[in-house]
Formats: sequence, C-alpha cells, structure tokens
Amino acid sequence: YAAVPNSADIALGSNNWAVHGERTASGAPILCSDPHLGLTLPAVWYEVQLVAPGVNVYGVTMPGAPGVVIGFNEDIAWGLTNAETDVIDLYDISFKNGSCNEYSFEGNWRQVDWRVDTIFVRGLEPVIDSVCLTYFGPIPCPPGTKQSDRRFPPGIALRWTGARASQELLAFLALNRARTFDQYLDALRYFDAPAQNFVFASTSGDIAICHNGAIPLRQAGQGRFIADGGNGVSVWQSFIPRAHLPLVRNPARGYVSSANQYPVDSLYPYYLPGTHYSFERGARINEVLDTLTEITPEMMMALQTDLVNLHARRVLPTLLRLLGDNSPDHLQRQCADTLRHWDYRDDAKLVAPTIFAAWWSDLSRLIWEDDLQTAERQLDFPRRDVTMQLILEEPESRFFDDSRTESAESLVDLVQQSFAQAVAELVGRFGEPNSSWQWGQYRGTDITHLAQLPELSRLDLPVDGSPATVNASSSVHGVSWRMVVELTNPPRAWGIYPGGQSGNPGSADYDDMIPDWLAGEYHRLNFLLQPDSSFDGYLSTSILRGEK
Repeated sequence: YAAVPNSADIALGSNNWAVHGERTASGAPILCSDPHLGLTLPAVWYEVQLVAPGVNVYGVTMPGAPGVVIGFNEDIAWGLTNAETDVIDLYDISFKNGSCNEYSFEGNWRQVDWRVDTIFVRGLEPVIDSVCLTYFGPIPCPPGTKQSDRRFPPGIALRWTGARASQELLAFLALNRARTFDQYLDALRYFDAPAQNFVFASTSGDIAICHNGAIPLRQAGQGRFIADGGNGVSVWQSFIPRAHLPLVRNPARGYVSSANQYPVDSLYPYYLPGTHYSFERGARINEVLDTLTEITPEMMMALQTDLVNLHARRVLPTLLRLLGDNSPDHLQRQCADTLRHWDYRDDAKLVAPTIFAAWWSDLSRLIWEDDLQTAERQLDFPRRDVTMQLILEEPESRFFDDSRTESAESLVDLVQQSFAQAVAELVGRFGEPNSSWQWGQYRGTDITHLAQLPELSRLDLPVDGSPATVNASSSVHGVSWRMVVELTNPPRAWGIYPGGQSGNPGSADYDDMIPDWLAGEYHRLNFLLQPDSSFDGYLSTSILRGEK
C-alpha cells in the first residue's frame, strides 16, 4: 500500500467503539480506543493518573496538556478518532500589485493586515516571518514567494476553524471530571478543532458516540473547490448547532463505533464534506461486534489487534480469477498459489500480504498513472476502495486502457502485467521466496526519535497489520495507544503504547513497552482509588515536596 505514490492510504486514522452491558459477560459496558498516529520516541503519549479534589482520572496525555486526553475516571471512559470532516476552505485573492498590500473585495480595494513575527534561534540571528492576513484568513504562500505546500497555491487564502480562539483544553478538563452522559455532552461543547468522534461509556450503563466540533454550516458543494475571494458570499458565517451534530446513544444493536468513516446517512440534513477513510476498518469492527455475545475485555483486545484485511478479502478472488493459472513462470504460479491459500490476515510472519501489497501497488499504477501522473498534472490516486469498486463493478471502464500505448489494454491485461511486474520486483529485491518476503520484513515499521537520530530509534520492526486492518500500521504510522476499559464499579482497564514512560534514552523505561506492544499484549492499568492504595507488582513511590 505504502508504495502507491501520493496515496492517502499511507495514513491510518484511528478506531474506537463501546459495547453496551447487555452484550458483555459482566453486564458492564466496555469502551475501546486505539488512535493511530506517526510513531516516535519519545512516544506522543505517556500514562498518568491525576488525583485532586473532585477528580481521579487515568489515561494518556501529552506534554503540555493539563489533563488526561484519552482515559477514564471512576464513572466514565472516553476515546477519540478524527472526524475527517472538512473544516478548511480556500479563497482566490486578487491583489492590486506585487506589493500585496491591497486586494479586491466586494468592488473595493481592502488593506492587507501584515503581522510580523520574530522567531528567536539560539546561536543565530532572529528569523523574521511576515504573515499576510485577509478577511478570509492568512495567505500561506503570498504571490512571489516559494510554494512550500502543494495544497496552497500562491495567493490563496485559508479559512480554518483551528485558527479561531477555542477552549479544547477546557473540554478535557471537564471530561476528566464528568460523571454522567449529560456532563460528557456538556464537556464536548468546548471542543472545536479538529473535529473528533468522541466515544463514551459509563458505569451507569450508557454508551454513546458524538461527531463533535465546530463544523461550518455550508450549502451542498460549498468548499469543494477554491472559491472567489472577491466577495464574502462563500464564507461560512456560522456552524452546525451542537444539538444537531451526529450523536448516537444506546442504540438497539448494542454498540457504537467509528473508524474515520462517513458518520451519517443521506437523511442527515446538513452538508458534511471530508476526506473520510476507506471502509475496511469500520466494516471489520462492526462485522465482529455483530457476531459476539458475552463479550469480555479479552475479546476486545483481540479485535483491536485483528489482522483480517477486508480489502484483500473482497478484491483478491476476482484478481486471481482474472490472472488465471496458466503462467509458464513457476515463480508466478508459486506466488499465485500462496495467495489462493491465504486467510487474508496481514500477519508479519506471512508472505502472502507482501505479494498482495506489491501486486496492488503495481496494478494501481497501471490503472491510474497515465491519467493522473502526467507532465501536466500530478494528482493523487483514488482511495483503494474506489479502485476496488472500479474493478468489481466496472470491468470495462475506459480507465483500464493505458493512454500511453497504441494498443487498447483491458483489465485482464493490467492484472496479468502487474502481477508479473510485482513478482519480478520482489525477486529482484530479495531473491526467490525466503524470509525476506515476510510481511514484517518487507514492509518494516520505524519508530523514529524526534530528532531523527537512528541510534535512539527502533527501526525495521516486524509489525503486524496494514492500513486495511483494524490493527492498522504502515512503515511510519501505527497504533499509538491501545486502551480497553470495562466500566465495572470501580472500572478495570488495560493499555499499551509503543514507547516507555521515560524520555531519557539511557533509562530502561525509554522503550520497554515496545516488545509487548509488538506482541499485541496489554498491561493492566492500576487505577488507585486512594493515594495510599497499592497493587500486585507495586515497586516504589516518589513523593515530590515543595519547599515551605
């Protein structure tokens, strides 16, 4: 997957879900959260239990955050996934001249607001950065300057909800202290950006999920393209009311879930554009939850580490049928036979995921490169589910013909050509099938030090999963935190993240959780109800005392 150029498949998204007590063995709800992020050392998260008058909360936080971001207290638990709803619009600005001091707006010339920032750098002269501000927002790349991000052409203004004053930290402080569903909803009204799916469960039995944030109130289609910056007609003036945001509480099916998919059906009255992820993770989570009864925390751990690739399960039988079994090349026949006997699990020890990923990458190139990667345009390839739908439902599509050749190619031609290319590339890189063909060896995952120092990183780890599995992973992204909370009284919880509690590379706690994270194992989260409580395996206590 990661070999597909300019592909959003490299990113991963996140998962969360909550199961109602009617579906669990204990009768208590179970909440699960596993955000997928870029993997770093020190890790983005660290575990903490915060206790103060009116609050006792456990979970993970990040440096600078004054509370727990994903976690639980004695009464509730919560987790987050990115909503993927579009909260950025772009506007084409017409400047009066090269000075960029005035721009056309509603028939008049309006003055640009130039803000000068001074960035101090140790040992060097300060860096002066001038920011060009308009009615719509900043110009990331003013005319005449070098374009640093292909998403923002020169002279384009950016309007983003994240640039507004907001109170996200207050949302987490309120969640840390929340006790009920109503208090959970009240906390969410402080959270604007980026829009998130907040999953919730409580010891009182409620489960819920809310697609939450400051989401612009737009007309259908508004914001899909760069708008005219000559007037303010296309600027959103308000947001979807909080009471009208998508919310599910205690559904009849007995669970709520999200995996960055589109959150509503066609009956929802508001326009919710976005770059939502392919279907596989969300569909697999729901598929498993639909079949389980007497659910236990261990079952939820198994689902968080699930390796079934629904993309391969749906498209591979058709690809193998189109490939046929008459190739004169014995290695191609051997690789095809490996795929025919694959259980569609992206296990790091298997060879089949490597063959399929290499094949899919080459097939995607053959389908789309001639149309989207040309001298005139450099466009992203469609998502893998779009390509899959084309293969399964439109086998005669014009996109299967390579416009760069005189002959007219068919889907069968591209399938057979891409498979031969993939096998040849694997043999050229690794030799005939051996342990280097194993998925974990072929793809490898890097947990890189923040300063990009290889000596302080963990590189080429044989990580299970792919972007199409619940246990999502790529070469640089992965599950940044796994948490399972059973909302008994008091709650029981388990978690793991790929790092350690110390940021000091000389400490044994710098990366000591990575082996268990790789193995899909969890640590019990020892939630103390009193400051003097203890637990099995208790090692020591550090007490920080200020001077009187």
